Amino acid sequence: MSSSPLKMGLSAFLVAAVFAACTNTYLYDERRDDEVPRDRTLTLEGSFCTPAPSEVVRPIKIIIAMDASQSMNITDPNGSRAQATVDLLDNLPQEPEISFVVMLFAGSTTAWLSKNGMTQFDRVVDYDQNDKTALRQRILTYAGMGGPNPNRDSTDFVKPLSDIYALINSDIAKNRLAQMNDETRARYSVIFLSDGQPTNNQDDEILCGSAVSRIRQLKDLADDVKVNTVHVFIPTQPLASSACNFDGGITVPAGGNQCGIPDLPPGSCPLLIVNQNAERLNRMANLGGGDFRDFRNSEPINFLNFRFGQVRHTFVFDKLVASNFSAPAGSPLDAGDADSDGLTDQEELIEGTLPWVADTDGDGFSDGVEVWARDNKNGAFTPNQVLLADGGGVDLGCPPELRGVDDDCDTLTNCDEEIIGTNSQRVDSDDDGISDAVEFKLGSQPSSKDLPQDPDNDRLPTGDELTMHMNPLVVDSDNLSVTGYRYQVTKQGGLEPNGKQCWNFRISNVSLANTMPDSRDAGNPDGGEDLPRVGAGFNNIFVSYSMLPGDDPTAKSVLRTFRHTSSRFPVGGIKSPHDGIIKVKPEDFVSGCQSVVQSAP
Repeated sequence: MSSSPLKMGLSAFLVAAVFAACTNTYLYDERRDDEVPRDRTLTLEGSFCTPAPSEVVRPIKIIIAMDASQSMNITDPNGSRAQATVDLLDNLPQEPEISFVVMLFAGSTTAWLSKNGMTQFDRVVDYDQNDKTALRQRILTYAGMGGPNPNRDSTDFVKPLSDIYALINSDIAKNRLAQMNDETRARYSVIFLSDGQPTNNQDDEILCGSAVSRIRQLKDLADDVKVNTVHVFIPTQPLASSACNFDGGITVPAGGNQCGIPDLPPGSCPLLIVNQNAERLNRMANLGGGDFRDFRNSEPINFLNFRFGQVRHTFVFDKLVASNFSAPAGSPLDAGDADSDGLTDQEELIEGTLPWVADTDGDGFSDGVEVWARDNKNGAFTPNQVLLADGGGVDLGCPPELRGVDDDCDTLTNCDEEIIGTNSQRVDSDDDGISDAVEFKLGSQPSSKDLPQDPDNDRLPTGDELTMHMNPLVVDSDNLSVTGYRYQVTKQGGLEPNGKQCWNFRISNVSLANTMPDSRDAGNPDGGEDLPRVGAGFNNIFVSYSMLPGDDPTAKSVLRTFRHTSSRFPVGGIKSPHDGIIKVKPEDFVSGCQSVVQSAP
């Protein structure tokens, strides 16, 4: 886990001390020869708290997918797979946030054994002992949809995996619309049970293709998604291990691609075939990020040692980060970004774009992202394209229905995140504790864990530079003591009775930028009642703190954010707030899209 903000603040202080010892940047600022000093810095001070375990609930949803083909009557004649399901339900915590569904598959048919027969999850707390007994019988007596199923003699893995993907994907979308809260994302666990051999070789799709891996990829939209697999081979009569004789001319033709499992002729080397079937399921678990269990030699099946996670966590504070989206890294005096799109006002004049409009040409991509993509990805992007009389001159841009949409409320629109390569459903795509918007606007990589790196070789890692609002791609450590943000974070005693831990913080030396006034406001320097933020000097301050579950430091981070949009550079010598201090209360920090806090000046 990365260094705590308290340690980073101490590190920043020590670095500043070192550089101050060998330079004059702290004792004397050469800019004072040419201009009158102007107090343009702010201090953010207040407190924040990690949530109580009852505040952040991560639902757990379990899909038990069982092979119901005729071969299971041989490989599991006692039906221990059904008893394993009931045992799992008996041992899961009886909490309303834990739900499950059983799916049976045979041939090209899948059946969902939910209470109402629909493709949906049931809560564990809604199942009494009679319901569990009935479920066990339904698993053992399954005969297909509406009677004996002609496909029971065949086994297909691709169809049930496709149905599992569809269920999880639709459930994520449904809950995302209902909650709009990054902290309520569910953790999905699939238990895929079979004797391991599809009737036709499907390794091209299962192991070499995306049948399993795309289920795993849904983890980017949820707290986690894992595909666990179970191999079952517990027949009443053991196999003869000496049935193989490779000297007798048995050939092993390769089935599928090199990543597949070789085919063996039916009936040849039965023990080797069983081992290959187990290996297929093992590889499926590896692709699905889950665990593999192998039950043989009359060992009863059980699902109790799979890791499903916890519904409630005690969270540990990770990072506190402040940033001024209206000022580039280092906050130079002569640069401001009125619309916070990543281009300074002067750069917008050069580009021919509007300094106070994030998306000048209305194509869904902000001006800063289009210029970045044009210069760094050789893309055909034009931030100020103009529709010609013949209908030309305008590229396709982002789909109209996505323009202006920001699903995760991180100040980067969905269209922008598509170009940047980040996840439009998560504030912190790479789970490093710093939001995508801060990383992109300051020049780091928001979709990869690059905080320990030092691409500019100035002896400050990227994580420290982002925290202190410096440029990780420019050797600017000589200016650290002048322009770097300064942090003080202290713990408020021990844990509260409900499990909260609160912290006091003070972030000083946050410099304001002199942003350009909107020329469309008819000369009103403050924009009038309808345009309260288009006057000169208004800044957009962003603060976030990240947390990790105390029992799982490798889990996804949780961010809560605060935005202050009425801070103002000292136009006419008076800044806002006039005392230079922005007070922040714990309740001002919000999760996801709950609300955006805008403090009054």
